[in-house]
Amino acid sequence: MPTTIVDSCPSKGISTTIKPTTKSECVIEPARFEYQGSVFEYSAFSPSHRFMKEVDSVFPHLTIKERNDLLVVPVIQQCYHDMVGATPEVNKERDEKLELFIEWGKYIVQRLGSVGFWADVTDPASGFPVFGKQGPSPYPDVQATQALTHYDIQNVGCCHILLHPTWKSHIYPATFFTTAPAHILTKVIDELISSQQKQ
Repeated sequence: MPTTIVDSCPSKGISTTIKPTTKSECVIEPARFEYQGSVFEYSAFSPSHRFMKEVDSVFPHLTIKERNDLLVVPVIQQCYHDMVGATPEVNKERDEKLELFIEWGKYIVQRLGSVGFWADVTDPASGFPVFGKQGPSPYPDVQATQALTHYDIQNVGCCHILLHPTWKSHIYPATFFTTAPAHILTKVIDELISSQQKQ
């Protein structure tokens, strides 16, 4: 896992700068929304060239242009249970959060695809892409999200648990990837939230 880390988002809103070379850059600061009764928080990063070495083995088919345009989007859901545990209740909530993430991700992937942008999500359980071709390596959600966000990690046996600044270990982390610009991604997410509120 790359050791390069990124500074927190320096300013409000969305940044539109050239891909950084030495450290990943936050282009969308953490924002929250509710989807199907679950609280989501997402941010977006333009990954550094060094960080891209990790991504290349997950999505080796990306073109040079797609690599240059790529945004890595950590997506964290708030959980009722402490996800450090392994009780039937924790496992049930974990499965529910996975299903919600995949459902949400499918909508965003399809919507971005309809306007000409590539997108995919990785399965947090396996680390491999859900909708596209698999590369040779899985994406390490926890370690990669920590490298981007600077959130603390708790070691529990052989597992690494990401600690959210507010929600601590009551979270379900996952990752979304797209070549869409930050403002388009935000618009599509807002569009989904708005359509959901009208139902």
